[in-house]
Amino acid sequence: MSFIDFDAQKCDECFKCLRACPTKAISFSKNNRKIIEDLCINCGLCQMHCPQGALTIHLDVQHVKNAILAGKKVVGSIAPSFAGIFDLEHPGQMVGALKTLGFDKVEETARGAEIVSRAYEKTIGKGEKVNMITSCCPSSNYLIEKYFPKSTEYIIPVVSPMVAHGYDIKERYGSDVFTVFIGPCLAKKAEALDFPKSIDAVITFRELDEWLKEEKIELKGCSKDYFDCSSSRRGKAYPMGGSLWKNDLETRINPNYKYVHIDGIEDCKSFLESLEKGMLTGYCAELNICSSSCINGPHVPNDSKPIFERKDQLSQYVNVKKTDTKMSLPKGMNLIRTFKNTPVSQIAVNEHQVAEVLLEMGKYTQKDQLNCGACGYATCYDKAVAIVLGYSDIEMCLDRLRQKAESLQNIIFDSSPNAICILDSEMRIKAVNPSFNQIFNATKIRLTYWPIGAIVDDEIFEKLALSNDYRQSKKLYLESVDRTFFANVVKIQGGQAYVGIFTDITESENNREELEKVKEETLITCQEVIDKQMRVAQEIASLLGETTAETKVGLNKLKKLVLMDERK
Repeated sequence: MSFIDFDAQKCDECFKCLRACPTKAISFSKNNRKIIEDLCINCGLCQMHCPQGALTIHLDVQHVKNAILAGKKVVGSIAPSFAGIFDLEHPGQMVGALKTLGFDKVEETARGAEIVSRAYEKTIGKGEKVNMITSCCPSSNYLIEKYFPKSTEYIIPVVSPMVAHGYDIKERYGSDVFTVFIGPCLAKKAEALDFPKSIDAVITFRELDEWLKEEKIELKGCSKDYFDCSSSRRGKAYPMGGSLWKNDLETRINPNYKYVHIDGIEDCKSFLESLEKGMLTGYCAELNICSSSCINGPHVPNDSKPIFERKDQLSQYVNVKKTDTKMSLPKGMNLIRTFKNTPVSQIAVNEHQVAEVLLEMGKYTQKDQLNCGACGYATCYDKAVAIVLGYSDIEMCLDRLRQKAESLQNIIFDSSPNAICILDSEMRIKAVNPSFNQIFNATKIRLTYWPIGAIVDDEIFEKLALSNDYRQSKKLYLESVDRTFFANVVKIQGGQAYVGIFTDITESENNREELEKVKEETLITCQEVIDKQMRVAQEIASLLGETTAETKVGLNKLKKLVLMDERK
């Protein structure tokens, strides 16, 4: 079951989650982002490192609220790391706050830790295994079962403190009570599903913090109360790691083992790799996936103190007063659990396909494989394998994108018809494109480090250097090449470099002058035609006037003759 949802809309493809993921259990493709359940160990490191909030965990707060509203007896088991993570004047204020929320009873999971520690002592005392590994951290258990199956036999077959405390609570208060574990760990949500008769719901410290804010409960304003059951100092110190060995187990139980505490995913993997190879024997190891152990779990409140302040605060809490190390514990409780080899299915990868992907990524030789890790994978080969398996996309390679961008820039720079020069802060040439050489450097000499003033005799560069502007533009005629340009000069890197772009507008300028000449000649011709037409019109008018008069006289004579004939 997935405990983390991926919101692709919020994802900005920074790949921080994938870099943090110890098993690369996140799939990135063009249109999809998802957790690969078969590979996931539920450590929550991806969600912890996501700056965009694209990864969210499934919340159980409403499940707990419903139990309270239904009138069930709700008992909280809170991880002792609360004392270092929350801002309290007294640890009892957390008890008061939880009871204000509706919890009937509140106890520390430290009690479960003491129960487990004593079970460990019995197993370690027998010394039946070459090596032994604690079972407190569910993520380390999932890591071993899926990725280091040979080491599964070394896990001490005892339930975790959370599960042990859940059993203990139900035994003391009744099997019908509703048990809630509260802590910083995401993996506990997955573990609780495997033990439905122990823990009914898991809420994280961040969930609790948001619930308190929703109810407007200020921790420092709560009255202090006391836990409903005592716990040991050893159990309280569990979140800092190594507390299991602080009672000097080496001399007290079994001196044949080397007792070590290992935290952080990389150190855990390194230790397990050595075990798998048979290079280590006689070790009894406490493993914690989270760096600095449970005090640095993945789902603490967003405004939590820095890790060393948390450690200091928790240490003060553990040592502030003596606790009941001889507390009575349940007898006959079944704490045994089994661990199974469930190795991740190794999908056969076609090496020919991987090689083709590497070539497509531009990785032609080993030297080309930068192994920068920007994509989230440690090596370019691992990235290529992920692409073949469909877990990643070839476009999600920073070096390949950089090469494409640089290639495109070079194409634009080299093929531009504009003359382009790049200058340093002292106005000396760093680079020019072919068009610049064609126009300004007919002899094809090397122009590097030449002052631009020796080529372009204009003050445009100096004016830009002395101004606060980042660009100067003007039309200029350069007599040296007998051409007219529209020049754009840009200041970049705060004046550490300049770029000059010269667009040749000589032809258009010549065409414009020719057009002006044609216009002028046309106007003169038009005026001459008009004048001539006016003279012709006047002459025609004059001729028409004379002809009309003569015609009128002739017609009148003809009219008189006609009238005279009619009278006869």
